[in-house]
Amino acid sequence: MNTLEMIKNQKPLLWVNPSKLSSKKSLSKQFLTFTDIKDAEDRLQRFAPLLIKLFPELEASKGIIDSELIKISNMAELYSAEETGLLSNIYVKADHSLAVSGSIKARGGFYAVFVIIEKILSEHGISVSNLLSKSFDDIRSLFASRSLVVGSTGNLGLSIGLMGRAFGLNVTVHMSLDAKEWKKKKLRDIGATVVEHESDYSEACRVARTSANESRGIYFIDDENSTDLFLGYSAAASMLLRQLKKKNIIVDSDHPLFVYIPCGVGGAPGGITFGLKHIFRDNVHCFFAEPVEAPAMMLGLVTGKNSSVSIKDIGLTLDTCADGLAVGTPSEFVATSMNTLLDGCFTLEDNVMLNYLKEFYDKYGTKIEPSAAAGFAGPEYLLNSETGKRYLIQNKIDPEKITHIIWTTGGSMEPEEEFQRNYRASP
Repeated sequence: MNTLEMIKNQKPLLWVNPSKLSSKKSLSKQFLTFTDIKDAEDRLQRFAPLLIKLFPELEASKGIIDSELIKISNMAELYSAEETGLLSNIYVKADHSLAVSGSIKARGGFYAVFVIIEKILSEHGISVSNLLSKSFDDIRSLFASRSLVVGSTGNLGLSIGLMGRAFGLNVTVHMSLDAKEWKKKKLRDIGATVVEHESDYSEACRVARTSANESRGIYFIDDENSTDLFLGYSAAASMLLRQLKKKNIIVDSDHPLFVYIPCGVGGAPGGITFGLKHIFRDNVHCFFAEPVEAPAMMLGLVTGKNSSVSIKDIGLTLDTCADGLAVGTPSEFVATSMNTLLDGCFTLEDNVMLNYLKEFYDKYGTKIEPSAAAGFAGPEYLLNSETGKRYLIQNKIDPEKITHIIWTTGGSMEPEEEFQRNYRASP
């Protein structure tokens, strides 16, 4: 059974990207550069003092949105007894607990809002630092006539809603059929408008896109094509570098870094991968995790059709508990960027995702959403599958010298009853 047939038949698999080039060659072909990433980091620093003013809980992090890097050696036993010794260096990059919005989408979503805020401020001849001396009411009145519009399965809309409303912007979130009710309620509670669609994510984005008009002060944040979102996510790479150095974790050709990131439309994992490849080059290996019912990025890359092919074209239904990953087509922009940069993708069934969710909670008392649990399958594939073992041999990698990082995506804001429902559904 070839790769496409396995995707069609919902067979879990690890796919290694045959089009991948060296990081140097691939990055030289990208239209975004490391300078763009540095500009994004600078913008985040400019907004940091203002974020402390708006969200006092960020004082400890000096206004920077970042998450912990947590060692999770107790999870190693899940990857079979004979391989446990190979997983002494396994970590979670805990974006499920990012401040303010509790998900990975805070990185790109907040940054995209900052770009719009600065655009509006420039019209008034005001800098971000000027806002520090203004009252909350004055800040919000400055933006009260402007609006943000976004299409979302949940977490991006929640992040943009929280940050947009904090600045006094009007926010409208078009949400797909898969979006969770608690996320809609949270948005409405903070004064955002939620438009519900009896269709998938792509249609919600399409309607959101057509409703925007910058000349009338309505700004669209495009999850499918936004370079602002992408660059906001990419800034995470430098933050991770600092954490690795602090923990004295070496990353070089003999001690490679393997990173596993859940993937929906692709903006967050794509941006993170873009940043990581700039910093660690060929010493980092990035893999995207997707549900067997919604492998949009894998399908786009395997067929070479990117966003012009949908999982519905091959009979799949988006029927997955991982709402944040329930998309039918990948971002054209991200798929094109990842074509020669990404190391590979893997898929997993919902029951496996839920089992990782349960095990992580049982061992560490930490709540994550099903989407956030998808990356936990990465070490299993790389160490124990034939495709994974072959990949390590071909790249001359000693599995005992790998540092594994599982990038979680959401969960800390999830209501207890919602988490318990997923926990009880685990096998």
